Amino acid sequence: MITGRDEEALTRGLDDLDGLRRRVVNVVGHALRTPVTTIAGMAIALRATEDEATRAMLLDGLERNARRAEGLLDDLLLAAGVSTALPAGDPESRSVRSTFDAAWGSLGAAGEFTFVGADLGVRVRADAFERIARVVLDNALKYGHGPIAVAVEPTSSGVRIEVESFGDLPTDDELDNAFELFYRGEHAVMAAPGLGVGLPVARELARGEGGEVRLTRRGDAIVATLELPS
Repeated sequence: MITGRDEEALTRGLDDLDGLRRRVVNVVGHALRTPVTTIAGMAIALRATEDEATRAMLLDGLERNARRAEGLLDDLLLAAGVSTALPAGDPESRSVRSTFDAAWGSLGAAGEFTFVGADLGVRVRADAFERIARVVLDNALKYGHGPIAVAVEPTSSGVRIEVESFGDLPTDDELDNAFELFYRGEHAVMAAPGLGVGLPVARELARGEGGEVRLTRRGDAIVATLELPS
């Protein structure tokens, strides 16, 4: 027998599911619209032009936007837990310091981050580690203020990397949902634009390497903790 409370819970569950569906369609649609529209416009222009310099420029633009759309789709598949989207190749030894230096440079960040601890190595697929490093540093840059510190220490099973930044501290609810696909808490929405895909991607990549990513508060700081095998 279905009670009024059961009906209320069912209705609430259906409303939540419909809200999630709308959020997925809205986020994915807006994210893909720009590169797809750009590709379509460039293809039309490419067909119409006979100038070789213009053709070369359009071909470069087509490739760039196609890779942008491809990268977004890969991120969505990864964040949704589709293992076939994980990077291929064999694990190799990678320096933590050099990987984070390269990730920092790719973000075009001003200044430097502080590196604390020995430059330890991890055994991972290079592409996965580089993408994780970019996500956690980008997250700290977007939502933190002031200096960023990367601390490294050995553990019994590998290496622990902590990326610490300061800013408006997220609520418990925001921390609990930070790795939910497309979730963006009030602090994140007010601080910077985004899709709510980065941290879910980082976690899936880390788990694919036998590791984990967590986000916590420590006093007045926000700490992203990455654990990987050495």
